[in-house]
Amino acid sequence: MKEGYRLLLVDKDGVLVSEFQLTENALAQSEAFVAGLRDAIESIEEEEP
Repeated sequence: MKEGYRLLLVDKDGVLVSEFQLTENALAQSEAFVAGLRDAIESIEEEEP
């Protein structure tokens, strides 16, 4: 596993939805990270009934 952080996105039932591997460099580019996170959340919302 690479150094850095892992962000796990789970649904309300605790099921893994998405996982992000974050490095210090990725965190420094917060706009790109937030955009990727927003896209992941929007795709989850689209899948919900």
